[in-house]
Amino acid sequence: MAEAQKSLLTPAGLRKRLPLGILRCAMLLLCALALAAPRALCAAGWVDQRQAGPFICRADFSLAGYEGLFSDLAQVQQDLTRSLGVPPSKETAELLLFQNKTTYQAYLQQHYPKAPYRRALYIKGSGPGQVFVHKDILHQKELPIDVRHESTHALLHGSLPMVPLWLDEGLAEYFEVAPDKRVDGNPHLPTVIWNVRLGMMPPLVQLEAKRDVGEMSAADYRYAWAWVHFMMHGPPEAHDELVRFLGDIRAGTPPGRLSERLERRIPHVEKRLAQHFKDWNHKPKPPAAVTKN
Repeated sequence: MAEAQKSLLTPAGLRKRLPLGILRCAMLLLCALALAAPRALCAAGWVDQRQAGPFICRADFSLAGYEGLFSDLAQVQQDLTRSLGVPPSKETAELLLFQNKTTYQAYLQQHYPKAPYRRALYIKGSGPGQVFVHKDILHQKELPIDVRHESTHALLHGSLPMVPLWLDEGLAEYFEVAPDKRVDGNPHLPTVIWNVRLGMMPPLVQLEAKRDVGEMSAADYRYAWAWVHFMMHGPPEAHDELVRFLGDIRAGTPPGRLSERLERRIPHVEKRLAQHFKDWNHKPKPPAAVTKN
C-alpha cells in the first residue's frame, strides 16, 4: 500500500493516471511544495541541534565548524562564576541560530510579534530564556559577539531573580568581547576615555533610573560598560561591592542602589571613575577570583 501511494507522487505515476489538465495542476502544486520546503523545515524543526552547558542550541543550518561558539558559552559561564561569584545557571536556556535576517525576523514575527527588532535578542518570559541570533552575511564577524552578549543575559537571569537593567546591559557589553580583549580591547574604551576627559560622563543614578531597554541609548550602553569596567579593573573595593551586590540579589536580600553602596565604600566614587579612565595607560590586573566562604 505504501509503495502504491508513493508511486502516485512521482512524475511518471502522475502521467500514467491523470488527465493532462489535472497533471499540470498537480505538477504546479509539487513545485510550490518544493519551493516551500525550507520554510516548512524551519517551522516544523531545526536542521541541527547541540547541547552546550545550560544551552540547547538549535539552528536552521549545520552547526559543523561552530564549536567555538559553544566554547564561548562555557567560558562566559566560568568567568561569571570566577570573577563575580554568579553560580551556574539553574535553568536550561535556548540559543536559536538563524541562517539569515529574513528567517530570523519571520520567526520572531510569528512567535514574538511585539518584540523590538534587534540584530540579536534575549527574551525571558515565564519559562526558560531564549537567545535569538542570525548570521547574516553583513554581520558574520559579529556572530560570536552577539552570542556572548545575549548569552550573558541568559546566564545572569538563569541564576539571579533579577538584575538592574543598566547593570544587566553593562555586564553583557563587558563579556561580549573575547576574554583577552576585556581589559583594554573593547571598542567602547577610546570613546569613554575622551568622554571622561571632556566631562561627559553622567552620574550613575541616571543609568539606574532606566526601566526599559527602549530607554537605553547607545551612550547609555557605553556608560554602563564603563561602570562595569571600573568595578572589574579599578579599586578592589569597587569589585568587592559589585560581588556583594549580586550576592544580595541571589540571597533575596534587598540590594538597594549600587550607586549608594559604591559611594559609601569609595567616597567621591564618580571622581574615582573619571580618574580610572583619565589615567588609562596601562593594563591593570584582572579582577580577583571570588572565593567561596
